[in-house]
Amino acid sequence: MPDQEAHRARATQDVEPTWLRKSIAPLLRLAAKESRGFFEDELGKSGVTFATWTVLATLKLEGPMIQRSLAQYLGIEGPTLSRHLETMERRGLVARTRDGADRRTAVVALTDEGRSRYEEIESVALRSQERMLRGLSDSDVAQLSELLEKIRANVRPG
Repeated sequence: MPDQEAHRARATQDVEPTWLRKSIAPLLRLAAKESRGFFEDELGKSGVTFATWTVLATLKLEGPMIQRSLAQYLGIEGPTLSRHLETMERRGLVARTRDGADRRTAVVALTDEGRSRYEEIESVALRSQERMLRGLSDSDVAQLSELLEKIRANVRPG
């Protein structure tokens, strides 16, 4: 009897969870990790970090933003953004000004140097995106974007 139970336990362990082969989470993780690594390498060749690019691109797209809103938009913690902004301010890429009504609220805006730097590295971002999307049609890209947004919505808290 004990041998039969041990055999059954081993047989149960050997059964492959077939759903795992179809799991999207590992593929999403790998695609995100590899594409971000590729993009960071490409930006690095231009002397820019991913963090710098995302701040420049967001401010170019959205215009000046309250620092707290910028952190939320980028999905990063306030202290992390503060460190990035300090570096970017020293490099003359952004300026933070205090709102007159609430001195604790900083508005972040691109400087002329920041706009110029954005223009210089925009082509790197475009070339990188083209490579990541090589072989995909415009409708494929639209569908991929829609599907990724649905996944994000499905896992958001609330």
